[in-house]
Amino acid sequence: MIKSIQIKNFKSVVDLSLEIGSFNVLIGENGCGKSNILEAIGFGAAASADKLDFEFLGSRGIRLTNPDFMFSAFSNGKKKSINIRIKEDKEDYFFDLRNDQLNSKKWRDYFKEELNNINEKMITVLKESGLLIKSKNHKELNYSDDVVKLDAALAASIKKLLDDFQNKKHSSSNAIANYIIYSPEQSSLRRFEDTTQIYPIGIRGEGIFQYLKELAFDKKNKKILDEIKESLMLLDWYEDFDMPDNLMQNEYSLKIKDKYLYEKLSYFDQRSTNEGFLFLLFYATLFISKDTPAFFAIDNIDASFNPKLCRQLIKTLAALAKKHKKQVIVTTHNPAILDGLDLQDDGQRLFVVSRNDEGHTRAERINYNAKRTMNLSEVWTKGFIGGLPDNF
Repeated sequence: MIKSIQIKNFKSVVDLSLEIGSFNVLIGENGCGKSNILEAIGFGAAASADKLDFEFLGSRGIRLTNPDFMFSAFSNGKKKSINIRIKEDKEDYFFDLRNDQLNSKKWRDYFKEELNNINEKMITVLKESGLLIKSKNHKELNYSDDVVKLDAALAASIKKLLDDFQNKKHSSSNAIANYIIYSPEQSSLRRFEDTTQIYPIGIRGEGIFQYLKELAFDKKNKKILDEIKESLMLLDWYEDFDMPDNLMQNEYSLKIKDKYLYEKLSYFDQRSTNEGFLFLLFYATLFISKDTPAFFAIDNIDASFNPKLCRQLIKTLAALAKKHKKQVIVTTHNPAILDGLDLQDDGQRLFVVSRNDEGHTRAERINYNAKRTMNLSEVWTKGFIGGLPDNF
């Protein structure tokens, strides 16, 4: 599980640290840097996956622009490096990201490159000194018996160096590498014929019906599909959904049942349903599926929901994140989202994002306060915790 994130020199972020839980909400005024925080993490994720080209960055939800605009404007163009540090329970990953001078659409992790160079030099020295020898199959290096006799701690250090070098573990984490920023759109969610480069669901929601069809026709996934259906009970009119039995291989459609409609007309497809159902279906699938990332972000999670549903949605998603071991960061402008949080649960965290007097993005965690009598939505809208415009 990821414990903390530090970002330096990315867009409006000069130096920012977050200690995150399993379900994290970022609030703040427009343009304060909420999305920049999500994208900076995405840069670290791309570096962890060793895929720092524009195509990969765009597919993960990062807004692409001229490289000069990716660096913090507050450095006056002097610092051409973005630093991301992500700490997990037992590992600490650091990324020093710079634009490739020969290819403006590609970035490089200079820290990883330098570490590889240092390791190669150290291994060369160890080989020349006789402390490293070839294994019997001549495919791997190993330390000699003399090293163990000389110093067991030295032998352990050399072994770790070899493991890192030979297995390329310097900056690799599956949880970080698979991170995606989702921004679902109604138009993408309705187009059931859409597929996606990212399995199982794209950043706008494309590919969801293809994935649901896979779940429906594999009996091993019945529990997953049943839990997705149960989550949709947040909608008062919803009763059930199913896949038509006669679908061709390249056809994707849902039969959605409205409990209020005349029995013979009780099913309709996703082209006729309201957008709230589509967004809720997307979120339920994202949080419940074992195939979606363990760590992801959602930009503007409040789209298409009324205030009361927003509160219950957050309660439901926070519970699903805990149950399915997902770690999530979401942004919102809707105060009702805050009322679904339980800040007594340390896994649920609220951060107010704002700009300081110099324009730098900052983030302050709002902790549980037993003396607080107002709803969090009121606390925010009344200006008690910041994150609101103060120029009008």
